[in-house]
Amino acid sequence: MDDKIIAVIKKPYQKPETVTIDKGLEPLQEIVGGCIDVVYLPNIDDIHGFCNDEGLLIGMEPNFYRPDFGDAIVGPAVFMASGEDGESESLSPEQVKRITDYLEANSVKDFSEFLYHIITGFEHYKPKSQPTM
Repeated sequence: MDDKIIAVIKKPYQKPETVTIDKGLEPLQEIVGGCIDVVYLPNIDDIHGFCNDEGLLIGMEPNFYRPDFGDAIVGPAVFMASGEDGESESLSPEQVKRITDYLEANSVKDFSEFLYHIITGFEHYKPKSQPTM
C-alpha cells in the first residue's frame, strides 16, 4: 500500500499548490498547525479537506471564503479525494483542477477584505472568477 497521497494545500494569501504528502494524522496536523477539523465545500462531494480546529481562536490568518456557508476558513488547509469508504485518497488531475479553481476564486486577498465580507454577511461578495464545477 502506498504511504503517499496527492493533495492540494492552500495557505493564507497564497495560491494553492499540488503536493505529495504522507498519509496519516501527523502529516495533516503538521500542515494545518495543530488539531484538525474537516472542511467541506458546497457542491463538492468527492473532495474533502482539513484545517486547524482552533484557527480562529489562535488568530490564524484568513485563507478562503465559503460564501454558501457564510464563513471563511483560516490558516492552512489541505484537500484530498474522498474514497468510497470515506478514506482520504489521491486527487485525480480533474479534482486538482476543480479544487484549485474553487480556492483561487474564493481566496482572501487581505484582512480588511475578509473583515468586510464577514461583517456584511457576504452581502456584496463575488468570487474573483467563476469556479468550474
